[in-house]
Amino acid sequence: MSKITLENITKYYGENLILDNISLEISDGEFFCITGPSGCGKTTLLRIIAGLDNSHSGKVYFDDIDYTDLSPSERNISMVFQDFALYPCMIARDNISFPLRLKKYPNEIISRKLKSTVDMIDLEVENYLDMFPKELSAGHRQRVATGRAIIKDKPRAILMDEPLSNLDARIRMNTKTYLKKLVITLDTTTIYVTSDSSEAMALADRIAVLNNQKFEQVGTPFNIYYLPKNMFIADFFGTMGINFIKGTVKDNKFYFSNYRVDINDYADKAIMDKIPIEPEIILGIRPEDISFSTNPSDYSIKAKVDLIQMFPPKANIRCRIENFFINVICTSRDSEEIQKNRDIYLDFNKNKIFLFYPQNGELITPARAAIFAI
Repeated sequence: MSKITLENITKYYGENLILDNISLEISDGEFFCITGPSGCGKTTLLRIIAGLDNSHSGKVYFDDIDYTDLSPSERNISMVFQDFALYPCMIARDNISFPLRLKKYPNEIISRKLKSTVDMIDLEVENYLDMFPKELSAGHRQRVATGRAIIKDKPRAILMDEPLSNLDARIRMNTKTYLKKLVITLDTTTIYVTSDSSEAMALADRIAVLNNQKFEQVGTPFNIYYLPKNMFIADFFGTMGINFIKGTVKDNKFYFSNYRVDINDYADKAIMDKIPIEPEIILGIRPEDISFSTNPSDYSIKAKVDLIQMFPPKANIRCRIENFFINVICTSRDSEEIQKNRDIYLDFNKNKIFLFYPQNGELITPARAAIFAI
């Protein structure tokens, strides 16, 4: 295991800036996810850590030792690629054991380590150890690639570049579970790259969100979801992202269209006193933090059902409020009582509201931030 430190990493492709003065510290034994939209530089950063890309400025440290100019083999890391990168002419057992045979380990040791590796990655792997990659399913190829990465003796770190992106939804869910258990068993520093925010949430001890050449936020899944630093982070995580509503603030209430939402307890008095100075404020509310009824109540918000999307046991109700749309997530059973074009009445959970400055998208820090370790 190793602590990995990035210091002022900057990377260009031609004249295009890809990574802008990136610094980061990953703790010894941590399962760390780097996520962000496609094309934001996640894989480039992973290649820099691995030593596969040296055309950058800045430093890479393993346990406070400068590894910037060392080759991948000298860094003693293992890597799982997006396309698995298996040798097509080798059967599964030879693909897994290749790093040991390359170093001329005795056959007895190779057999013993192959068995222990197979036991860790999948008890059923033995059924396809003598098959070629073309004969394996995508899920099995992923396990073989993982086995090849972990069979090495005490790698400093395991790097994974979107290893689940080529799997279908059902296999991806099962594989996430086995990967999490595997990393806990190995107790090895793991850096995992994915464009899937839900994947990052399910796997990581901590997450770094890369966007516009920089890290937007680094933190635990809990902190990032419940206290996003800005509008981009808030919308990037969650089943249906987040709803944004433009409005104004007066007398500790948020006004939009013909409605108002009580935000009296949103923040400390000093912050609340400054908010009305802004000509416009953006309210964020996650779809799962909105309840609805078919009957109006005090301060409920009238909306018309535009579309119902079922993904049991949940459903998403897309509603129109005057000239904009809002998503509401509920149980499938709760959605059965409504139909398209019906009026429903929404209530926002005021303890789950976010307020943002529209100029830069930054979060107006809520009072509940005090309970988060940020």
